[in-house]
Amino acid sequence: MRITRVELDTAPTVCRYDGCTLGPEGGPAPLVQPLRGGNIREYCSDRHRIAAHRARQRRPLSPGSAWAEGNGSGIRGPGSNGSSGAGGGPPSAIAASLASLATDLGRLSAQVDKALAAADADRVARELQDAHLRVAEAEARAAATAAERDREQAAAAGFREMADAHLSAADRARTRADDAEAACEAAQEATAAAEAARDAAEEALLAAEAARDAALDHAEAADEGRNEACAARDAAEARAASLEAALALATERATVAEGAVAAADRRAKAAEANAEKAERRIERLDAALADAEKRARDAETACAAARSAADVAGERAAAAEALRVAALKEAQTERARAEEALAARRELAAALEARPARGKANGRPRAEPAVP
Repeated sequence: MRITRVELDTAPTVCRYDGCTLGPEGGPAPLVQPLRGGNIREYCSDRHRIAAHRARQRRPLSPGSAWAEGNGSGIRGPGSNGSSGAGGGPPSAIAASLASLATDLGRLSAQVDKALAAADADRVARELQDAHLRVAEAEARAAATAAERDREQAAAAGFREMADAHLSAADRARTRADDAEAACEAAQEATAAAEAARDAAEEALLAAEAARDAALDHAEAADEGRNEACAARDAAEARAASLEAALALATERATVAEGAVAAADRRAKAAEANAEKAERRIERLDAALADAEKRARDAETACAAARSAADVAGERAAAAEALRVAALKEAQTERARAEEALAARRELAAALEARPARGKANGRPRAEPAVP
């Protein structure tokens, strides 16, 4: 293979193939030369390089070309040191030399054609295989991305269902909280009623205590009167009958006062029992209110967690969609490359089929120049 080495300042800037239309406005494609050493680029792609090489092979030979001199075939010019030349020797020797030269050139041309066809076919086959592998890999990545997207969508659906369930639970908890607030208000009303009953009981207890104090005062007065009656009986037996009557009256009054004191005690005990019941009921209502508030806070926390989980699921679904779009773009790029490789292979096959046809049309194998 011929490798052209030129200086970087004189290197071509556009593709040297005459039929290149890959550049801007349908012109030749621009070239980017390597700055760190290596072969200078003359063509934008291998396809254009091969096309230019074939064009040079198809170009007709001029009479003054270098094929008759210095090509290593044994035929030398008139100024050479050989034993025979193009201008010396008999015509039969020259004809035999030309016939052997034509045979060698035909054989070399056939070998070169086979080598070029084999190399191009192998390269195109490798590029086609690589393109198939890249397409298969892209399709596998697309399938994996689609599966991942389906899993993400399923997870997002699960998260949405969980969020809906949490929202429903939050609604139910809010309803229970409203019921608890209503129960709390009823409990407050009951507490107010209990406090009113306790105030009434305290007033009744105060009245009972006042009545008990009055009964005790009456009992003390009765005791004093009984003592005075005993003293008066000792002092004056004459007044015994009247004093005994007064003593009986005082005893009846003391009995009535003791009954009143006992009734007041019973009323006070009943009021205290009612007050204790009201306090216990208030404590139960306070505990129920605290439990309802705790449930409401738990429900609000679960609702916030469900909303955050739903937001995360939406972000993951958006990321999966972006990955799917990127995979589809890459698959389209790989398909375009595969189609370009297939087109190059078809062009190569058409060229290989057309070359033997041209040789048959000329009646003899075409002597093509060997590649230097």
